[in-house]
Amino acid sequence: MIAKTKIFNDIERLRGFACILVFIQHAAWICQLRFIYEIVPTFLLFGSGAVHIFFAISGFVITLSFKDKFSSQPDGFFLDRVRAAGKILLSFYKRRFFRIFPVVFLVAILLGIFYGATEDDFSWIPSLLRAPFEILFGAYSNSVELFVSQEKIHKGGIGPFWTLAVEAQFYILWPIVLLACKNNNARALVSLFLGCLFLFVVCPLSEAFLGRKYYLIHNNLSELFLGSFFAFLYREECSQLLSKKIALLISSVLALLIWFYPSSVNSSYFTEIVVSLSSVFIVVLAAFAEGSFAIPFLGRIFDFLGSRSFSFYSLQLVLMNITVWYTNSIYFPKESLSEYEFFFYQFAMLVALLLVATELVYRFVEKPVRQLGCR
Repeated sequence: MIAKTKIFNDIERLRGFACILVFIQHAAWICQLRFIYEIVPTFLLFGSGAVHIFFAISGFVITLSFKDKFSSQPDGFFLDRVRAAGKILLSFYKRRFFRIFPVVFLVAILLGIFYGATEDDFSWIPSLLRAPFEILFGAYSNSVELFVSQEKIHKGGIGPFWTLAVEAQFYILWPIVLLACKNNNARALVSLFLGCLFLFVVCPLSEAFLGRKYYLIHNNLSELFLGSFFAFLYREECSQLLSKKIALLISSVLALLIWFYPSSVNSSYFTEIVVSLSSVFIVVLAAFAEGSFAIPFLGRIFDFLGSRSFSFYSLQLVLMNITVWYTNSIYFPKESLSEYEFFFYQFAMLVALLLVATELVYRFVEKPVRQLGCR
Protein backbone atom coordinates (compact mmCIF):
# COMPACT_ATOMS: atom_id res chain seq x y z
CA MET A 1 0.00 0.00 0.00
CA ILE A 2 1.15 3.55 -0.73
CA ALA A 3 1.34 5.94 2.20
CA LYS A 4 -1.13 8.81 2.07
CA THR A 5 0.68 12.06 1.26
CA LYS A 6 -0.28 15.55 0.18
CA ILE A 7 1.06 14.66 -3.25
CA PHE A 8 -1.41 11.85 -3.68
CA ASN A 9 -4.21 14.16 -2.54
CA ASP A 10 -3.83 15.77 -5.97
CA ILE A 11 -4.38 12.39 -7.61
CA GLU A 12 -7.54 11.97 -5.52
CA ARG A 13 -8.75 15.38 -6.70
CA LEU A 14 -7.99 14.38 -10.26
CA ARG A 15 -10.19 11.32 -9.80
CA GLY A 16 -12.96 13.60 -8.57
CA PHE A 17 -12.63 15.80 -11.65
CA ALA A 18 -12.77 12.76 -13.92
CA CYS A 19 -15.88 11.51 -12.10
CA ILE A 20 -17.72 14.74 -12.88
CA LEU A 21 -16.87 14.55 -16.59
CA VAL A 22 -18.05 10.94 -16.80
CA PHE A 23 -21.24 11.78 -14.90
CA ILE A 24 -22.16 14.56 -17.31
CA GLN A 25 -21.59 12.38 -20.34
CA HIS A 26 -23.51 9.41 -18.95
CA ALA A 27 -26.45 11.59 -17.94
CA ALA A 28 -26.68 13.32 -21.31
CA TRP A 29 -25.84 10.52 -23.72
CA ILE A 30 -26.85 7.24 -22.16
CA CYS A 31 -29.75 8.14 -19.90
CA GLN A 32 -31.03 10.97 -22.07
CA LEU A 33 -31.56 13.34 -19.17
CA ARG A 34 -32.63 16.23 -21.37
CA PHE A 35 -32.13 18.67 -18.52
CA ILE A 36 -28.39 18.30 -19.15
CA TYR A 37 -28.84 19.38 -22.76
CA GLU A 38 -30.90 22.35 -21.66
CA ILE A 39 -28.29 23.83 -19.31
CA VAL A 40 -24.97 22.49 -20.60
CA PRO A 41 -23.68 23.44 -24.06
CA THR A 42 -22.96 20.49 -26.32
CA PHE A 43 -19.23 21.14 -26.37
CA LEU A 44 -19.15 20.49 -22.59
CA LEU A 45 -20.68 17.03 -22.89
CA PHE A 46 -17.54 15.17 -23.94
CA GLY A 47 -16.35 13.32 -20.86
CA SER A 48 -14.76 10.38 -22.63
CA GLY A 49 -11.30 11.82 -22.03
CA ALA A 50 -11.82 11.27 -18.31
CA VAL A 51 -11.59 7.52 -18.82
CA HIS A 52 -8.00 7.95 -20.00
CA ILE A 53 -7.24 9.76 -16.73
CA PHE A 54 -8.50 6.77 -14.74
CA PHE A 55 -6.27 4.42 -16.73
CA ALA A 56 -3.19 6.63 -16.32
CA ILE A 57 -3.79 6.87 -12.56
CA SER A 58 -4.16 3.10 -12.26
CA GLY A 59 -0.97 2.42 -14.21
CA PHE A 60 0.99 4.88 -12.09
CA VAL A 61 -0.34 3.90 -8.66
CA ILE A 62 -0.33 0.12 -9.17
CA THR A 63 3.21 0.08 -10.54
CA LEU A 64 4.43 2.41 -7.80
CA SER A 65 3.12 -0.04 -5.21
CA PHE A 66 5.23 -2.82 -6.78
CA LYS A 67 8.39 -0.91 -7.61
CA ASP A 68 10.28 -1.19 -4.34
CA LYS A 69 8.93 -4.65 -3.51
CA PHE A 70 10.11 -6.16 -6.78
CA SER A 71 13.44 -4.34 -6.76
CA SER A 72 14.39 -6.31 -3.65
CA GLN A 73 13.66 -9.70 -5.24
CA PRO A 74 16.66 -12.04 -5.63
CA ASP A 75 18.46 -12.45 -8.91
CA GLY A 76 17.99 -15.70 -10.74
CA PHE A 77 15.61 -17.35 -13.13
CA PHE A 78 12.13 -15.96 -13.75
CA LEU A 79 10.35 -18.79 -11.91
CA ASP A 80 12.60 -18.28 -8.90
CA ARG A 81 11.57 -14.62 -8.74
CA VAL A 82 7.90 -15.54 -9.09
CA ARG A 83 8.16 -18.03 -6.23
CA ALA A 84 10.00 -15.51 -4.06
CA ALA A 85 7.31 -12.91 -4.75
CA GLY A 86 4.43 -15.34 -4.22
CA LYS A 87 3.10 -13.67 -1.05
CA ILE A 88 3.32 -10.22 -2.66
CA LEU A 89 1.35 -11.40 -5.71
CA LEU A 90 -1.31 -13.19 -3.66
CA SER A 91 -1.74 -10.13 -1.44
CA PHE A 92 -2.09 -7.90 -4.49
CA TYR A 93 -4.68 -10.14 -6.19
CA LYS A 94 -6.62 -10.41 -2.94
CA ARG A 95 -6.74 -6.62 -2.57
CA ARG A 96 -7.86 -6.19 -6.18
CA PHE A 97 -10.63 -8.78 -5.76
CA PHE A 98 -12.04 -7.14 -2.63
CA ARG A 99 -11.59 -3.70 -4.19
CA ILE A 100 -13.63 -4.51 -7.28
CA PHE A 101 -15.93 -7.50 -7.02
CA PRO A 102 -18.19 -6.66 -4.02
CA VAL A 103 -19.26 -3.29 -5.45
CA VAL A 104 -19.73 -4.79 -8.93
CA PHE A 105 -21.86 -7.55 -7.47
CA LEU A 106 -23.93 -5.03 -5.48
CA VAL A 107 -24.63 -2.95 -8.61
CA ALA A 108 -25.60 -6.11 -10.52
CA ILE A 109 -28.08 -6.99 -7.75
CA LEU A 110 -29.56 -3.46 -7.79
CA LEU A 111 -29.94 -3.59 -11.57
CA GLY A 112 -31.52 -7.05 -11.38
CA ILE A 113 -34.06 -5.86 -8.81
CA PHE A 114 -34.86 -2.77 -10.89
CA TYR A 115 -35.32 -4.71 -14.14
CA GLY A 116 -37.23 -7.48 -12.37
CA ALA A 117 -39.71 -4.93 -11.03
CA THR A 118 -40.11 -2.86 -14.21
CA GLU A 119 -39.53 -5.18 -17.19
CA ASP A 120 -41.74 -7.90 -18.67
CA ASP A 121 -38.97 -9.26 -20.90
CA PHE A 122 -36.36 -11.22 -18.92
CA SER A 123 -33.90 -11.88 -21.75
CA TRP A 124 -31.35 -9.72 -19.92
CA ILE A 125 -30.89 -12.22 -17.07
CA PRO A 126 -28.14 -14.40 -18.63
CA SER A 127 -26.10 -11.33 -19.59
CA LEU A 128 -26.45 -9.83 -16.12
CA LEU A 129 -25.46 -13.06 -14.38
CA ARG A 130 -22.43 -13.40 -16.63
CA ALA A 131 -21.28 -9.77 -16.41
CA PRO A 132 -19.65 -9.72 -12.91
CA PHE A 133 -17.45 -12.69 -13.79
CA GLU A 134 -16.56 -11.25 -17.20
CA ILE A 135 -15.55 -8.03 -15.42
CA LEU A 136 -13.51 -9.87 -12.80
CA PHE A 137 -11.57 -11.86 -15.40
CA GLY A 138 -11.17 -9.03 -17.89
CA ALA A 139 -13.52 -10.08 -20.70
CA TYR A 140 -16.43 -7.68 -20.24
CA SER A 141 -15.21 -4.82 -22.42
CA ASN A 142 -15.00 -7.12 -25.44
CA SER A 143 -18.41 -8.57 -24.56
CA VAL A 144 -19.91 -5.09 -24.63
CA GLU A 145 -18.35 -4.56 -28.05
CA LEU A 146 -19.30 -7.94 -29.54
CA PHE A 147 -22.61 -9.04 -28.01
CA VAL A 148 -25.75 -7.05 -28.74
CA SER A 149 -27.47 -8.79 -25.83
CA GLN A 150 -25.26 -6.82 -23.46
CA GLU A 151 -26.58 -3.45 -24.62
CA LYS A 152 -29.53 -3.39 -22.23
CA ILE A 153 -27.53 -4.05 -19.08
CA HIS A 154 -24.70 -1.91 -20.41
CA LYS A 155 -26.92 1.16 -20.65
CA GLY A 156 -28.89 0.12 -17.60
CA GLY A 157 -26.10 0.12 -15.07
CA ILE A 158 -23.19 -2.26 -15.71
CA GLY A 159 -21.74 -0.21 -18.55
CA PRO A 160 -19.06 1.74 -16.64
CA PHE A 161 -17.43 -1.52 -15.60
CA TRP A 162 -15.93 -2.05 -19.05
CA THR A 163 -13.00 0.02 -17.74
CA LEU A 164 -12.53 -2.47 -14.90
CA ALA A 165 -12.34 -5.28 -17.43
CA VAL A 166 -9.49 -3.48 -19.17
CA GLU A 167 -7.73 -2.90 -15.87
CA ALA A 168 -8.38 -6.47 -14.70
CA GLN A 169 -6.18 -7.89 -17.46
CA PHE A 170 -3.53 -5.34 -16.55
CA TYR A 171 -3.76 -6.31 -12.87
CA ILE A 172 -3.47 -10.01 -13.65
CA LEU A 173 -0.59 -9.90 -16.13
CA TRP A 174 1.44 -6.79 -15.36
CA PRO A 175 3.01 -7.99 -12.08
CA ILE A 176 4.20 -11.12 -13.90
CA VAL A 177 5.71 -9.00 -16.68
CA LEU A 178 7.50 -6.84 -14.10
CA LEU A 179 8.92 -9.93 -12.42
CA ALA A 180 10.19 -11.18 -15.77
CA CYS A 181 12.42 -8.08 -15.93
CA LYS A 182 15.61 -8.27 -13.90
CA ASN A 183 15.63 -4.71 -12.55
CA ASN A 184 13.69 -1.45 -12.48
CA ASN A 185 15.60 -0.01 -15.43
CA ALA A 186 14.41 -2.89 -17.60
CA ARG A 187 10.89 -2.55 -16.21
CA ALA A 188 10.82 1.16 -17.02
CA LEU A 189 11.99 0.51 -20.58
CA VAL A 190 9.37 -2.22 -21.07
CA SER A 191 6.67 0.13 -19.74
CA LEU A 192 7.71 2.92 -22.11
CA PHE A 193 8.03 0.54 -25.07
CA LEU A 194 4.57 -0.99 -24.51
CA GLY A 195 2.96 2.42 -23.95
CA CYS A 196 4.36 3.79 -27.20
CA LEU A 197 3.65 0.55 -29.06
CA PHE A 198 -0.04 0.60 -28.21
CA LEU A 199 -0.45 4.36 -28.63
CA PHE A 200 1.41 4.83 -31.91
CA VAL A 201 1.20 1.40 -33.58
CA VAL A 202 -1.48 -0.96 -32.25
CA CYS A 203 -4.27 1.60 -31.93
CA PRO A 204 -3.90 3.15 -35.41
CA LEU A 205 -3.65 -0.31 -36.97
CA SER A 206 -6.75 -1.34 -35.03
CA GLU A 207 -8.62 1.71 -36.31
CA ALA A 208 -7.47 1.09 -39.87
CA PHE A 209 -8.45 -2.58 -40.00
CA LEU A 210 -11.12 -3.00 -37.31
CA GLY A 211 -12.72 0.42 -37.30
CA ARG A 212 -13.15 2.57 -34.22
CA LYS A 213 -13.82 0.05 -31.45
CA TYR A 214 -13.99 2.08 -28.27
CA TYR A 215 -14.27 -0.83 -25.85
CA LEU A 216 -11.65 -3.21 -27.22
CA ILE A 217 -8.97 -3.75 -24.61
CA HIS A 218 -5.96 -3.07 -26.82
CA ASN A 219 -7.28 0.42 -27.57
CA ASN A 220 -7.14 1.38 -23.89
CA LEU A 221 -3.79 0.10 -22.67
CA SER A 222 -1.37 2.88 -23.59
CA GLU A 223 -2.20 5.09 -20.59
CA LEU A 224 -1.73 2.17 -18.21
CA PHE A 225 1.77 1.44 -19.53
CA LEU A 226 2.82 5.09 -19.78
CA GLY A 227 1.56 5.71 -16.26
CA SER A 228 3.68 2.74 -15.19
CA PHE A 229 6.75 4.22 -16.88
CA PHE A 230 6.48 7.43 -14.86
CA ALA A 231 6.02 5.40 -11.67
CA PHE A 232 9.59 4.17 -12.15
CA LEU A 233 10.79 7.77 -12.47
CA TYR A 234 8.99 8.90 -9.32
CA ARG A 235 11.02 9.88 -6.28
CA GLU A 236 9.58 11.83 -3.36
CA GLU A 237 12.71 13.94 -3.09
CA CYS A 238 12.28 15.21 -6.66
CA SER A 239 8.54 15.75 -6.46
CA GLN A 240 8.71 19.57 -6.46
CA LEU A 241 9.94 20.20 -9.97
CA LEU A 242 7.51 23.10 -10.46
CA SER A 243 6.07 25.77 -8.23
CA LYS A 244 2.48 25.24 -7.13
CA LYS A 245 1.18 28.13 -9.25
CA ILE A 246 2.91 26.94 -12.42
CA ALA A 247 1.84 23.33 -11.79
CA LEU A 248 -1.78 24.40 -11.19
CA LEU A 249 -1.78 26.48 -14.37
CA ILE A 250 -0.44 23.63 -16.51
CA SER A 251 -2.76 21.03 -14.97
CA SER A 252 -5.76 23.36 -15.51
CA VAL A 253 -4.82 23.73 -19.19
CA LEU A 254 -4.49 19.96 -19.54
CA ALA A 255 -7.83 19.40 -17.75
CA LEU A 256 -9.59 21.81 -20.11
CA LEU A 257 -7.88 20.17 -23.08
CA ILE A 258 -9.08 16.71 -22.01
CA TRP A 259 -12.61 18.07 -21.54
CA PHE A 260 -12.96 20.34 -24.59
CA TYR A 261 -10.62 19.00 -27.24
CA PRO A 262 -12.65 15.94 -28.37
CA SER A 263 -15.63 18.18 -29.15
CA SER A 264 -13.62 20.86 -30.95
CA VAL A 265 -12.30 18.63 -33.75
CA ASN A 266 -13.59 15.74 -35.76
CA SER A 267 -12.98 12.49 -33.91
CA SER A 268 -9.80 10.94 -35.23
CA TYR A 269 -6.88 8.90 -34.06
CA PHE A 270 -4.87 12.11 -33.61
CA THR A 271 -7.50 13.21 -31.08
CA GLU A 272 -6.93 10.00 -29.14
CA ILE A 273 -3.17 10.65 -29.02
CA VAL A 274 -3.68 14.19 -27.69
CA VAL A 275 -6.16 13.07 -25.00
CA SER A 276 -4.06 10.05 -23.99
CA LEU A 277 -0.84 12.02 -23.61
CA SER A 278 -2.65 14.86 -21.84
CA SER A 279 -4.14 12.36 -19.39
CA VAL A 280 -0.75 10.84 -18.63
CA PHE A 281 0.93 14.22 -18.18
CA ILE A 282 -1.78 15.54 -15.87
CA VAL A 283 -1.30 12.47 -13.64
CA VAL A 284 2.47 13.05 -13.71
CA LEU A 285 1.91 16.65 -12.60
CA ALA A 286 -0.37 15.48 -9.79
CA ALA A 287 2.40 13.18 -8.55
CA PHE A 288 5.46 15.34 -9.13
CA ALA A 289 4.15 18.77 -8.12
CA GLU A 290 2.20 19.20 -4.90
CA GLY A 291 -0.87 21.40 -5.25
CA SER A 292 -1.07 20.88 -9.02
CA PHE A 293 -4.79 20.13 -8.84
CA ALA A 294 -5.81 22.21 -5.83
CA ILE A 295 -8.27 24.25 -7.90
CA PRO A 296 -9.86 27.05 -5.79
CA PHE A 297 -13.49 26.55 -4.67
CA LEU A 298 -13.61 23.06 -6.24
CA GLY A 299 -10.98 21.35 -4.11
CA ARG A 300 -13.37 20.02 -1.48
CA ILE A 301 -15.77 18.70 -4.11
CA PHE A 302 -12.92 16.96 -5.91
CA ASP A 303 -11.60 15.59 -2.59
CA PHE A 304 -14.99 14.12 -1.70
CA LEU A 305 -15.64 12.57 -5.11
CA GLY A 306 -12.05 11.42 -5.48
CA SER A 307 -12.02 9.44 -2.26
CA ARG A 308 -15.37 7.87 -3.21
CA SER A 309 -14.75 7.74 -6.95
CA PHE A 310 -15.28 4.01 -7.36
CA SER A 311 -18.68 4.00 -5.63
CA PHE A 312 -19.73 7.19 -7.42
CA TYR A 313 -18.61 5.84 -10.80
CA SER A 314 -20.20 2.43 -10.23
CA LEU A 315 -23.63 3.60 -9.07
CA GLN A 316 -24.34 6.45 -11.44
CA LEU A 317 -25.86 4.61 -14.40
CA VAL A 318 -28.25 2.39 -12.47
CA LEU A 319 -29.41 5.35 -10.36
CA MET A 320 -29.84 7.49 -13.47
CA ASN A 321 -32.11 4.86 -14.99
CA ILE A 322 -34.08 4.48 -11.76
CA THR A 323 -34.51 8.28 -11.55
CA VAL A 324 -35.66 8.57 -15.17
CA TRP A 325 -38.13 5.70 -14.74
CA TYR A 326 -39.47 7.04 -11.44
CA THR A 327 -39.93 10.64 -12.54
CA ASN A 328 -41.47 9.71 -15.87
CA SER A 329 -43.71 6.90 -14.62
CA ILE A 330 -44.82 7.60 -11.09
CA TYR A 331 -44.02 10.73 -9.22
CA PHE A 332 -44.27 14.01 -11.07
CA PRO A 333 -47.64 15.28 -12.34
CA LYS A 334 -46.17 16.75 -15.50
CA GLU A 335 -49.24 18.80 -16.30
CA SER A 336 -48.61 20.94 -13.21
CA LEU A 337 -44.94 21.60 -14.04
CA SER A 338 -43.24 23.41 -16.87
CA GLU A 339 -40.70 21.44 -18.88
CA TYR A 340 -37.82 23.26 -17.22
CA GLU A 341 -39.24 22.66 -13.74
CA PHE A 342 -39.63 18.97 -14.46
CA PHE A 343 -36.06 18.62 -15.70
CA PHE A 344 -34.74 20.60 -12.73
CA TYR A 345 -36.52 18.39 -10.18
CA GLN A 346 -35.45 15.29 -12.06
CA PHE A 347 -31.81 16.30 -12.06
CA ALA A 348 -31.87 17.48 -8.45
CA MET A 349 -33.35 14.15 -7.39
CA LEU A 350 -30.66 12.28 -9.32
CA VAL A 351 -27.79 14.23 -7.74
CA ALA A 352 -29.20 13.85 -4.22
CA LEU A 353 -29.85 10.13 -4.68
CA LEU A 354 -26.42 9.52 -6.17
CA LEU A 355 -24.55 11.40 -3.43
CA VAL A 356 -26.44 9.66 -0.63
CA ALA A 357 -26.07 6.22 -2.23
CA THR A 358 -22.37 6.87 -2.89
CA GLU A 359 -21.75 7.73 0.76
CA LEU A 360 -23.67 4.68 2.00
CA VAL A 361 -21.95 2.25 -0.35
CA TYR A 362 -18.55 3.76 0.37
CA ARG A 363 -18.98 3.58 4.16
CA PHE A 364 -20.73 0.23 4.45
CA VAL A 365 -19.50 -1.76 1.45
CA GLU A 366 -16.47 -0.37 -0.37
CA LYS A 367 -14.40 0.75 2.62
CA PRO A 368 -15.01 -2.29 4.86
CA VAL A 369 -14.33 -4.85 2.12
CA ARG A 370 -11.25 -2.92 1.02
CA GLN A 371 -9.93 -3.13 4.58
CA LEU A 372 -10.79 -6.83 4.60
CA GLY A 373 -8.72 -7.32 1.47
CA CYS A 374 -5.73 -5.66 3.13
CA ARG A 375 -5.62 -8.05 6.09
